[in-house]
Formats: sequence, C-alpha cells, structure tokens
Amino acid sequence: MVIRRFRRVMAGRVRPIPQPGARARLVLPPLPARLAEQLKDYPLHVEQLQLALQGVAMARGTRLPRIEMALWVLEDRVGRFLAEARRELDAARCSGNAERFAAAQKMEQVMFTLRLRHQWLRDEVFMGYFRDLR
Repeated sequence: MVIRRFRRVMAGRVRPIPQPGARARLVLPPLPARLAEQLKDYPLHVEQLQLALQGVAMARGTRLPRIEMALWVLEDRVGRFLAEARRELDAARCSGNAERFAAAQKMEQVMFTLRLRHQWLRDEVFMGYFRDLR
C-alpha cells in the first residue's frame, strides 16, 4: 500500500489514460435543423460543428449550463467559418476565376446567414439534448 502511494507521487510517472465511463456518448450531438439544412453542401463544416458540440457534451461538470456552452461553441465556429469564407472570397476576387468567385460568394452568403442565433434557439431537439445533460 505504501509503495502504491509512493508510485503515485513519483516524478515523471505517466498516468494511465482514463477509460470512458457511463458519460461516453457514441452518437454525435444533433445540430439545429436549420443549421444542418443550410450546411448540407459543406459536410466538413457539419463534422467540425458536431465534434465541437461533442466536446461540450463530454466536458466535465461546470457551473455554466451546457446549452449556453453549446451556443457559444456554435457562435465561435460559425464566426470562424465566416472569416474563412471571406478570406476565400478575397482570394477568388484576386485570382480572377469567375467560377471560384461565384462559389466563394455563395459560401460567404451561407456563412453570413448562419450567424443568426435565433434559428438555433427554436430547435427543440438540439435544446433538449443539451438541457438534459448534467
């Protein structure tokens, strides 16, 4: 017993990776339906949002409600997507390629409309998922 405790406090000891417990979720959290519908042409963005929401779902307990954390994560990611779309639009404008410019303009418009938070708050499935987490 003493040796076991001594090994725990030894410098340089590598702790074992904790095994997922009952809190582990195999299904990714749902996105708000309107958000998923608008991002149907951008599957990489959908995956990034779901992985970010999975981080919120798996986070240890905090004082903040998980639904607020989830909304903040969505706002942050959508803001990043908008910034990326604007950079792509500038690059397409400088390149002179009409097809690339049209695609970048469409992407920037979609990402700009995603910034409207009220469309996320109306989704009962999304709200219920994060409201039920403790």
